Amino acid sequence: MLDNTPSPETGTVKWQEGLNVGDVVAFRFPVSEEDGTATPKVRPCLVLDIETIAGLNFALLAYGTTSATSANCGYEIPIRASKALCSAGLHRPTRFVGARRLLVPLDATGFVLGRVTGSPVLGQLDGPPRDRMNAVRARIHAERDIAADRRASRRGTRRSPRVPRPFVVEQRRSRRIPPNQEAS
Repeated sequence: MLDNTPSPETGTVKWQEGLNVGDVVAFRFPVSEEDGTATPKVRPCLVLDIETIAGLNFALLAYGTTSATSANCGYEIPIRASKALCSAGLHRPTRFVGARRLLVPLDATGFVLGRVTGSPVLGQLDGPPRDRMNAVRARIHAERDIAADRRASRRGTRRSPRVPRPFVVEQRRSRRIPPNQEAS
C-alpha cells in the first residue's frame, strides 16, 4: 500500500507517485447544502482512475458516504465486511458512489494529508469490493467511449465534407511603358 521505495534524487517519495487505482483517500469533496451552496467536506473517496491530461496528472474520485439511503445511488461500490473495511482504512460501512465523480489534479489542495504518513491515502480496496470497482470502471469507460463515438458520428453527418477551394492564378496584363516615356 504505502511501501514505496524512495527516489535516489530526493530520498523521499511523494504520495502522488505512489497513488493507484483502488486507493481510498481523504479529500474535501464539495457537498451541496440546502441553501444551494457547495461546501467542501472531508470524505473518504475512491480513486477510480489516474489520467494524464496535457502533461498533468489527475485522479478521478468517487464520493464516499456512510449513509444507507438510496440518495446518490448509481454505480455503487459498497464496503461492509470488516476485513474489507480494515484494508480500505475505514471504520464504518461505506459506499462509494461512482455516479458522483470528480476529476482533480494530484496537486489539489483538497487532499487531506495524514499527520503520520504525510499522505491522504487511507487504504486500498481488495477482494469483492475491488472486483465491483473494476466492473463500475468498465461501465464508465464504455459509456465514455460510446459518447465519444456518438459525438464523432454527429460531427460527420452534420457537416458536409470540406471541398478544397480551387486555386486560381490570375493573369494580369502588365502595362508596359515605352522606354521613351519613362520617368526621369
